[in-house]
Amino acid sequence: MSTFKGIWVLTKKELKDSFLSPLVYILSALFCFLMGWLFFNYLIASKEFTEQTLSQSVLLPIFGNMNFIFLFLAPLLTMRTFSEERKLKTIELLLTSRLSHFQIIMAKMISTFLMASFMISLTFIFPIILAMSGYEHWSIVASSYAGIFLSVLCYIAVGCFASSLTDNLVVSALLGFTILLGIMLFSLTGNATQNIILGQLFQYLAVPFHFDSFIKGGIRSYNILYMFSFIGFFSYLTHLSLESRKW
Repeated sequence: MSTFKGIWVLTKKELKDSFLSPLVYILSALFCFLMGWLFFNYLIASKEFTEQTLSQSVLLPIFGNMNFIFLFLAPLLTMRTFSEERKLKTIELLLTSRLSHFQIIMAKMISTFLMASFMISLTFIFPIILAMSGYEHWSIVASSYAGIFLSVLCYIAVGCFASSLTDNLVVSALLGFTILLGIMLFSLTGNATQNIILGQLFQYLAVPFHFDSFIKGGIRSYNILYMFSFIGFFSYLTHLSLESRKW
């Protein structure tokens, strides 16, 4: 079985299992409610801030909140990826199949990312509403969505790693959230330290620092490099975690 065919077969299976579960629909409903409520309030409040553009008064805070909400949602979406396999004792069957660890990890991540993308796609109505208000800076909208997709993929990589460490779904979600929260706090640590070099280093290690460049339309090559390096690093940790089960 070719690499891509193996990934696709397992991805389809994971998506089918996920969309047969009520979890994705419950999380999608909560996500839509929160984002719709926030967008409505930011849009109404923007009328009072006439000195700010719609990008500053609506887009920046709405995408900032979306990124923060996925800090909680990503561990919930990924908690079943490996933990449930371990709990049902099917992880050995999966690891001894014809699929490599790379194929298994990629399939799990892609299927979860597609679920998250489904949730994010429900917010595509926001730019349409902004267009009716005369909004024209579509490059910022495009970069903001690119940023949220990459940021969520980073969170999913962390969640899959956390899920590979335990057979308890709750522990998996809490562990994933704790790691993500710790990474996010790097940015606050960078602002608090008196050492400029150390402060910049801590900020660079935080996902939100790079995400801010996307929602402000100032994407740099090091932002993209960081995102993909982050995903690769935690994917490798997941590989090591699965490899350890051979011992």
